[in-house]
Amino acid sequence: MPLTMPSKSADFELCPEGAHIAVCYRVIDLGTQETTFKGQPTRKHQILIQWELPDERMNDGRPFSIGKKYTYSSSQKSNLRKDLESWRGKKFEDWELGEFDIGKLIGAGCMLNVVHDERQDNTYANIATIMRLPKGTATPSLKNERLCFSLSDRPFDRVGYESLSERLREVIAKAPEYRAAVEGRDPNDNEPPLASESDYATRYLDDEIPF
Repeated sequence: MPLTMPSKSADFELCPEGAHIAVCYRVIDLGTQETTFKGQPTRKHQILIQWELPDERMNDGRPFSIGKKYTYSSSQKSNLRKDLESWRGKKFEDWELGEFDIGKLIGAGCMLNVVHDERQDNTYANIATIMRLPKGTATPSLKNERLCFSLSDRPFDRVGYESLSERLREVIAKAPEYRAAVEGRDPNDNEPPLASESDYATRYLDDEIPF
């Protein structure tokens, strides 16, 4: 009998369109990746943020999940900064940029607007907008395991890396930061510092922003 390709829907369920309550459960450092910008090859440090949708369930009962890749940049024009400011409902102050720990996103709730895009006869679920939860809306508890994976961690987080899908591991393994991590070399000097518990925590101790 012929060996045919399986149906594309056999093992893949498309995240539904619309506005959804979502909770961040993973922040993944992808390292420096080769990309294309305006037809020209370029290299950019990227991160992946993933959310679960507690009110939307797949056939096996697990919540749908969805992610978005970002260039790891805090410039005012960067999509990462724009989405985080929309999510928290407040712009970043200049002093925060060197202190804000992106790992704080894990466990934070938001509203995601998911749209379906058609490209080359395939349908993809993409995040159009991210917004703060409506006032008084409780953040649901997470079902998925939490993970903040950083290639600047020493020793290298082998357990976190192995918990990722094979496809994600293959992407990360292409990054020079991955090679430095597994070899135990010092992280790049230009890595942004992690947040401390000092000024950041003090200024926003009683604030209602999600992070």
